[in-house]
Amino acid sequence: MVGEGGSSGGLRFAVLGPLRCWRDGAEVPLGSPQQQSLLLALLFRAGRHVSGAQLIDDLWGDEPPARATGVVRTYVHRLRRVLGAEALASVGGGYLLAVGGGGLDTARCEELLAEGRARRADGRNADAAAALRGALALWRGESMPGLPGPYAQRQRREWEERRLAVLELCLEAEVEGGRCTESVAELAALVEEHPLRERLSELLMLALFRSGRQADALAAYRAADRRLRDELGVGAGPGLRDLHGRILASDETLSATTEWVLTEPDVPAVGADPASTLVPAQLPASAADFTGRGAEAEALRAALREPGSVPVAAVAGMGGVGKTALAVHVAHGLAAEFPDGQLYLDLHGADGRPTRPEEALAAFLRSFGVVGDAIPAGLAERSARYRSLLAGRRVLVLLDNARDAEQVRPLLPGSAGCAVLVTSRTRLGALPNARFTELPVLPAEDAVTLLTRVVGAERVAAQAEAAGELVRLCGQLPLAVRILAARLACRPTWTITRLLEQLTGDRYRLDALRSGDLAVESSFRFGYDQLDDEQARAFRLLAVPEVPDLSPGAVAAVLDLPEPDAVELAESLVDCSMLESHASPDHYRYHDLLRAFARRAGGGNDPDEQRDEQRDALSRLVDHHHALVTAALGASAARRGFAVGSSPAVGALVSQCAKLPGRAADTAPALGRLAELLLGCCLLADSGHATRPLGHAANALLHASVEQGDRAAEARARLVLGRLLTEVGSVPSALAELLRARDLCAAFEPARPLLALAHSSLAACFLQAGRPDEAVTGFSAAASAWDRAGDRRSLAAELLNLAGAFARQGRHDAAHRVIDQSLVISHELADRELEALARDALGTIADDRGDLAEAAAHRRAALALTDPADHRRTGRLLLGLAGSLRAARCWEEAVETAGGAVDALTLDGDHRGRGLALAALGDALADSRTDLPRARACWAEAHGILAPIGSPEAERLVPLLGGDHAAGPARPRWPSWLPG
Repeated sequence: MVGEGGSSGGLRFAVLGPLRCWRDGAEVPLGSPQQQSLLLALLFRAGRHVSGAQLIDDLWGDEPPARATGVVRTYVHRLRRVLGAEALASVGGGYLLAVGGGGLDTARCEELLAEGRARRADGRNADAAAALRGALALWRGESMPGLPGPYAQRQRREWEERRLAVLELCLEAEVEGGRCTESVAELAALVEEHPLRERLSELLMLALFRSGRQADALAAYRAADRRLRDELGVGAGPGLRDLHGRILASDETLSATTEWVLTEPDVPAVGADPASTLVPAQLPASAADFTGRGAEAEALRAALREPGSVPVAAVAGMGGVGKTALAVHVAHGLAAEFPDGQLYLDLHGADGRPTRPEEALAAFLRSFGVVGDAIPAGLAERSARYRSLLAGRRVLVLLDNARDAEQVRPLLPGSAGCAVLVTSRTRLGALPNARFTELPVLPAEDAVTLLTRVVGAERVAAQAEAAGELVRLCGQLPLAVRILAARLACRPTWTITRLLEQLTGDRYRLDALRSGDLAVESSFRFGYDQLDDEQARAFRLLAVPEVPDLSPGAVAAVLDLPEPDAVELAESLVDCSMLESHASPDHYRYHDLLRAFARRAGGGNDPDEQRDEQRDALSRLVDHHHALVTAALGASAARRGFAVGSSPAVGALVSQCAKLPGRAADTAPALGRLAELLLGCCLLADSGHATRPLGHAANALLHASVEQGDRAAEARARLVLGRLLTEVGSVPSALAELLRARDLCAAFEPARPLLALAHSSLAACFLQAGRPDEAVTGFSAAASAWDRAGDRRSLAAELLNLAGAFARQGRHDAAHRVIDQSLVISHELADRELEALARDALGTIADDRGDLAEAAAHRRAALALTDPADHRRTGRLLLGLAGSLRAARCWEEAVETAGGAVDALTLDGDHRGRGLALAALGDALADSRTDLPRARACWAEAHGILAPIGSPEAERLVPLLGGDHAAGPARPRWPSWLPG
């Protein structure tokens, strides 16, 4: 008896019958049935913390009384008095019963069951039956009779099932051991009591046959088959049918126990709620070549360790970026901190259908041993059972590929100790207690490291440059890098260069990014299939423009929607990780591979309709930018907001549209409009980083205009090329383009402003070439053209250009006269910006004359006239003032002023201007001899900005930097975008 068995702390319990307890050999009263139910819930979880909420759920389920917490405390207080304070402790808002396994009769039952199985496996059926009869003797009638509450009811039902399973195993051992005649009566009674348990019928048939009662065995089969058909509507199962056939055939092997043995029954775990003993460990294997992600992994670990309520760490990112790999890596690292188990489920089902929360909960409940009818039917009931199961435990739940917060919420545990890690394409902003990590692509260095770990260090080192290009073409997307690495690893004779040849063009690149069951396109398709129709259309259309990013206005133009609606749609794509928010505020862009996928995704429409829709989108985008450029050319505030951010996008757009096939089609943006857009953007762009995209666009536009015979577009394209070539110091090429542009413009009498611009641009190139006389002629012609056109503001600005050419000739009086004329116009127009430009020009002349104090005064006056919000103009004026102060040997003030120029031009985003300001700051620091290392650092940074864009000023810095930069990037005399 239990009262005579071993114990822990002098306490012994029996549950295989009425719940009883002995303390130091004396039975103790356990109080009311409900108080006993609470003890039962603690007993089966002995040695583990059980929360008060869990006990309330165990006792009352979904309908607890108003003062349930108080009732639980009262029961615990009463039990503590009879069990001892040391046995029942209050821990962290819950309770813990300190009872060893030997203090419960189910422990002895488990020992005897294990002994019976072991002896049966050795063929010692008689000994096995004796051990199993000993286990059955521990039951003293119905287990835990009369105890109320869902937990006690469930335990009672499950322990009765266990008893029957142990009994079947015992009878099987007895039948196989030769005790057939003795077993027939007991088996016949059990079959009557449990008519639907086919194993009992099988044992009865076998015992009758081995007892020489073949006819009775066949009658037992017929009776079993009839009962099953009457009760369930189905006949006997395969085991019964097989045994029936053998008995009909008088199969002699049935008489030899060594020849035919019944399959051992599945006996549920004995001794406790199965959910209290199973410890699931479901995490997938961590990738052996996992690379990088140190900061993201640390953020996730910190989030999952956060004290308090259940912490939720959510990882979002585009398909193939490595969300699952990171989550699994982190989960394995934390597994020891969650000793009660680690659950894992891919919420995107194998059939492509998102897993319903009900299905996920059923899978988790089965992981803890809750099976069959014990799994509740509805979502709410399953979620409650799941939360009850995890209460008081430390379990890590990894939910992979979640669709949305609604799918995840029912799967969250309800009490502290557990933690949840979720991966998704969508930003799950509605999840409670969640900490979010947005996963970007790998840094280039880490992407190469990943390639190296798969392919091998020696192979990658031999083609380091090609390896860098490979990861660049993969967009540093881990899945893409891994796929190509796998292809290389399987082909040891291939070079990386050979693989690169397969990645030319978006279409071929996606086709090449496939290896076995891994494919970048499949990963993207998963995300695309989750979009609604409106999102899918936007996803496809926004990928049509081949531009680096899209502003909100550009998004609205492409989608042909009001801007608020367009932005809301774009943000929904960002939330789904199908579009990225650019570093600039409210700008959007695609990952290169995702853009390629979007362009081939299709929408099920007719191909001709798709092409028309795409060209309409491009035309609307051209119109949008044309309106912005037109406004910016007429207003300084609009000009400040446009140039730097929009020039690369305009250049890319014009290049794309100029190359469209079917140029004559009405749906293609007109060349003339493209030419006007490009020229306007070139006039606004005053930053070196825009030179290359505008140059490529001008080249493409020139080719198309010559091919179409559009001389007006050709004039503008050559004008843009000439101005850009002048900026990068390719003077001979610039002169050729500008001379041709001037001649073309002269043919368009109504377009006097265009001719004036051509004269002015050519004059500026002459000035840079050291030909001031021809510059004076050109600027004079430009001023006359502006005058004839009636454009007084442009005339005033051109007079200042003419003043600069006069000054270069040494004709300072002539320069003063035209500056005075410009000042008269600026006062007439009340244009402070023009007046500031004139004051700055006077400062330049004063510098040339050596009147440094006057130069500084003029430039300070110009600064006073300039809007502080105009960072570019302010920065350029400070740059000139720094030069005047440096010439005047005002070292400290020169350093401070040059530093202000750097700050202003950095704020403006003026790439080339910032390089010039850094060079000037280095000069001032060197002259003052206060900080030579900082001066050298400024020169180095300036060279790094100016040399790649071909700025002539970069050459001056090379000797200042010594040998380190002597072989640095030379200024391009024949840029890659120059027409051949």
